[in-house]
Amino acid sequence: MLPDYPLWRDFPYEYEHDRLAIDLINGSPLLREWVDDPAATPTDLDRVANNDEARWREESSTVKLY
Repeated sequence: MLPDYPLWRDFPYEYEHDRLAIDLINGSPLLREWVDDPAATPTDLDRVANNDEARWREESSTVKLY
């Protein structure tokens, strides 16, 4: 591991200058914070992702063609 390696590049992205590109692309800082947390486990990310996925399935169920 290289703990001092700058994993998240800090540069203006598209029209945004105040947030990291990774946060914009993912819709929140959640993924970046999970990656940066040395105590985080895959289960921690699954817990959050599963909630979002379940909500997406529920909200999109009325517009699916299959």
